[in-house]
Amino acid sequence: MTDIIEEPNILDEPFHGLYIPTGLFFAGIALMTYMSGETRLLFGLPLIIAFVGYRAYGAYGRKNSILTDTWTPLELQDKTVVSKNTAIYRFKLKSAVATLDLPPGHFLMARIKLDGVEEVRNYNPISPRYAPGYFDLMVKSYVDGKVSRYLAGLNPGETVDFRGPIGQFHYSANASRAIGLVAGGSGITPMLQILNEIVTSPEDMTKISLIYANNTENDILLKDELDELAATYPHFTVHYVLTQPPNQWKGYVGYVSEELMRRCLPAPSPDHRLVICGPEGMNALVLGLANKAGWSFSGGESAGDDQVFVF
Repeated sequence: MTDIIEEPNILDEPFHGLYIPTGLFFAGIALMTYMSGETRLLFGLPLIIAFVGYRAYGAYGRKNSILTDTWTPLELQDKTVVSKNTAIYRFKLKSAVATLDLPPGHFLMARIKLDGVEEVRNYNPISPRYAPGYFDLMVKSYVDGKVSRYLAGLNPGETVDFRGPIGQFHYSANASRAIGLVAGGSGITPMLQILNEIVTSPEDMTKISLIYANNTENDILLKDELDELAATYPHFTVHYVLTQPPNQWKGYVGYVSEELMRRCLPAPSPDHRLVICGPEGMNALVLGLANKAGWSFSGGESAGDDQVFVF
């Protein structure tokens, strides 16, 4: 992604934008009072109180760029094409020091209007949880995808309405010894959130194994980044499986199978978890294999701490 370097706004920092002006004002009032002996200068205190209140209110408004109960328009900053039909869209938060702080596995709701009709879709940001001033969405465009095609035609500076975070998935560091992830296509996005959460926490020793299923090699999203993570963090392994592999393909071939899950993922155990995200058909297939293998699944909508969680 092309990085856009902006001059930092010194007033974005509370230390600069609130404390320093307040301190300078008080120092100026004290100095002028001392030199002139005019205690009436202290009548300027209501002004500083109003100023501090105004700045505090502004800082509070910048604290959360996205709220769960209100739609917030945010500007597109940049977009980068990562495959023939997929791009990463970077949106600006309200200030350069704001962070999304989205729990792993949670998503944002995005709203657009087409021909007077509201269209809402859910997206899992792939940027680091505490990335300052922005967040990234990876979106695959479909021929009949109204919102994905709209985003593909969006230009920097134009806005999209967002709301969130929303989600049920719950993760705590070292709560499980090992987690198996099975993703298909753009279902890799919540998995990247989980990976980012674990590999960026040195104290988290959870082992992660990912099976990533796609049709062709070109459909594998962010393969370089996944391979780099696997090379950098010894407790993470990734396994690719393709239904239409090229001649030189060295990974797995076909669909996710019971044998592939036994070979690449942790075995069912009370201190292991299985997380699934992909097309409905793949999710149903993997769930059937998981139940057969002995994983515990309620059969309904996944709860946050379920041993088997389906996005």
